[in-house]
Amino acid sequence: MNVERDVALRAAPDVMEVSGVLVAGESTRTLAYIKGRAGLSPRWRAIIIACSMVAIGLPVGILVSRSWLDALLIVEFTFLGAIAGGLLAQRLWFSTMRKAMVERGQAVEATLAFRLSVDGLSYDYENVTMTARWPALTDVFRTRDHWVFLVQGTAMVLPRRFFATPEAERAFIAAAVARMSEPARGRSPDAVALAEG
Repeated sequence: MNVERDVALRAAPDVMEVSGVLVAGESTRTLAYIKGRAGLSPRWRAIIIACSMVAIGLPVGILVSRSWLDALLIVEFTFLGAIAGGLLAQRLWFSTMRKAMVERGQAVEATLAFRLSVDGLSYDYENVTMTARWPALTDVFRTRDHWVFLVQGTAMVLPRRFFATPEAERAFIAAAVARMSEPARGRSPDAVALAEG
């Protein structure tokens, strides 16, 4: 352990907590960032599918219609249909998910408490508690609206709006960074930059 990190550990409070109300589905967009860090992001998956549609749809369209223009129009309208269908499915998913939660007696809005302690971090959401020791934390990164703590592939998502001030956000993230392993710090440049800034 280096001297700067040792000083940061001694300066960090034993327990820090931030909490707020989380609405079901609000962090769904953040999943794209998480998937991207874990492997293939939804954006790259969509690009691969689009390229495959062109690579297969255009030659098949030409063979069937004997016209480049007809084949191009078929592929173009297929793209438009895929985009419209994706947007419609996403909109329907949010409303049906919330409806299903209410039918099962689950809250659509619930308090999330995110704690850092000497032993690890914990995530309390309604009737679910997830706890991890510091060595299990592999990455911490920032998206536009959230901090994501990856714990052996499982995401603990913390909305940035839970912090009352930028200073409170920096202190919380600095406390987490101070307890992270060196490899995890290396994979977490957003968190390290905020902690040191």
